[in-house]
This record gives sequence, structure tokens and C-alpha cells, in this order.
Amino acid sequence: MQLFILRHGEAQSVAPSDAQRQLTARGRLQVEQTLQASLSAMGDVDCIYASPYIRAQQTAEIASRLLRLPVVTCGQLVPETPRSDVVRFVDSLQCDPLDEGAPVTPLLVSHQPLVGSFVDWLCGLEYGRHVMGTSALASIDAEVIAGNCGALSFMRQP
Repeated sequence: MQLFILRHGEAQSVAPSDAQRQLTARGRLQVEQTLQASLSAMGDVDCIYASPYIRAQQTAEIASRLLRLPVVTCGQLVPETPRSDVVRFVDSLQCDPLDEGAPVTPLLVSHQPLVGSFVDWLCGLEYGRHVMGTSALASIDAEVIAGNCGALSFMRQP
């Protein structure tokens, strides 16, 4: 399975709640630039899943426009989700039931600390070795969604 993980773009520092923080103009631009620079590598992406938080939804909307794919809101992609829940979710995506079990290539749009710790764990990297700043995109190849079973193909930062 090839898996792409995108951290939301830069967001407002103040909002009525963390979930309501919106992207800044700079955040929108950086997401657009990161994705534009990665479009050729993302040609097989066939589904976009995003946290319900506003900044992740806005980030996913940019990806949706560029990749011409719909966005599915996924409660398992909020910042405090336990890794085991994310593993179960990604495992559930490994085959497309509408295409006789063909592998899927998802793009997950989420937050720190979830994205950074998940990439480190999946790829067997030293914790915190690859900091996923806002608008960072990771590409991972993994036969199995388990610790130290993935290979980080690239990580693109704005």
C-alpha cells in the first residue's frame, strides 16, 4: 500500500475552539505549493480522508481540487486519536471493495502529534526525527500497517 499523510496548513492561533481554527492565507498557499510539487508522485491517490477540524477540512479541500477527488471526513484523524485506532482505520482501507480488492492509495489529512508519531512508528524512525511542520506531506510504502514495516519514500516540507 502506498499512503500519503498531509499535515494541515498553518492555522489561526486564536479561535473559539481548537477544532474551529481556520487556515491562514499563508497556510493555504503552502498547502497548495506542497501539493503542486508532489502531484506527479500522487497520481495513484484515489481517496482523501480528513479530520473534521476546520483547518484539516480546508487543507483537504485544496487537495480535492488539485486531485479531483472527494473528501471523506474521518473522526479517527483528530489529534488525540490513539495510534491503534489509526492503524485499524488504515487497515480497513487496504482494499477497494468496489474494485474486487484492488489496493487503494489514500491521502490522510490530519494534525500533530498524530501525523509525526504515526510516520515515525510506521517507518521505524527515531521518534521526532522527521518533524512534520504545517503543510508537510509524507509518502510511505508499506505492505503491512505495523511498526517498522513502512518505508518513507519522501517527506516534502514547504
